[in-house]
Amino acid sequence: MKRAIVLSGGGAKGAYQVGVWRALRRLGIKYDIVTGTSIGAINGLMMVQKEFYKTYYLWSNITFDSIYDTTFPEKHDTVGELLSVYKKYASQIIKNGGVETRKMALFIDKIFNERKFYNSKINYGLVTFNLSTLKPVMMTKKALKSKNIRDYVLASGTCFPAFKKTAINDEKYIDGGYYDNLPINLAVDLGATEIIAVDLGSIGLTKKNKKDINITYIKPRNNIGSLLLFDKVIARRALKYGYNDTMKVYNKLEGNKYTFKKNHLENNYLTFGDDFVNTCKELLVNKKIIYEGILKLSIFNKLINSNNKQSIIKIMNDNLEYLGKIYGIDDTSIYSINRYNRLLKMKLNESESISVEYINKKIRNKDFKELFNSKSIVKYIYNL
Repeated sequence: MKRAIVLSGGGAKGAYQVGVWRALRRLGIKYDIVTGTSIGAINGLMMVQKEFYKTYYLWSNITFDSIYDTTFPEKHDTVGELLSVYKKYASQIIKNGGVETRKMALFIDKIFNERKFYNSKINYGLVTFNLSTLKPVMMTKKALKSKNIRDYVLASGTCFPAFKKTAINDEKYIDGGYYDNLPINLAVDLGATEIIAVDLGSIGLTKKNKKDINITYIKPRNNIGSLLLFDKVIARRALKYGYNDTMKVYNKLEGNKYTFKKNHLENNYLTFGDDFVNTCKELLVNKKIIYEGILKLSIFNKLINSNNKQSIIKIMNDNLEYLGKIYGIDDTSIYSINRYNRLLKMKLNESESISVEYINKKIRNKDFKELFNSKSIVKYIYNL
């Protein structure tokens, strides 16, 4: 039995994969093969070398300056600042055929450890695309030599047209995502009988699996940023998301976009489920103006005829996460249900109330724009 880790491309989103790696280490899950495309090929190199802490540190402190000679805007919190970053990419594409990759090559030289790589028992493969011959190229550990490994890893990560093409033996290579952004078949060719596939959901082609094999998919449930936005703050969030999502896949944590300790959502239902259902039914049945005006499109109305425990738990959990979102509660943390509920109550108490007359007027005029996704309307319903 051989387990493979398959890492997709995704540029700056690659921090998420290192968060997954952290969780796999915590779970004691070993692997025999790593295949990757683009940033997955770079992270995969480090996974073969078993240099987790070094990789985690590099991603925790990543900036544009870490991998580019070109100077990019430091701030990108607003739409205008983001546009400035993308305009910088566009100008480099127009002027120079893409961003220069010299510094990225030096970065790969820095992380590659010849002794650790070739002494490791973990096999390795990457995907790139030969633009000169218009054919994909799959390079394995056996074929990669210390004198050319940097070039092929760089070629796999050359996200054309954002980056310049990579030259190898007078031929031009570009990102492997132009052929297979999630190289499961390459892992199978290397002997994998079980696969953990970490798919960053970025643009790229994927091939149909040529063999029926056990695959565990791990995918981001939250926004982990742009593939072109190298920023340590965004990367540190993605590291946490990767860890949380993996622990949820293996049933050690729970939740969807938010993360809760094991069994805490079940305990929340056992504690508050009956009150939740009864209160919602009272609002829906006896407070007609609420039902007809605000909640008729809501999932609450499913409760009227639902006696299914799992359905009620899902509705409760969906609402927990919805409230967390509108109140801006941090979605990277791991919560006990008591702590999360206390945060919700605190945010609720801090929000301003709006008058019943104001709500009724909006409902009569069918003007729901200000009411939906509103902290005030949540407090209004709570007060009722």
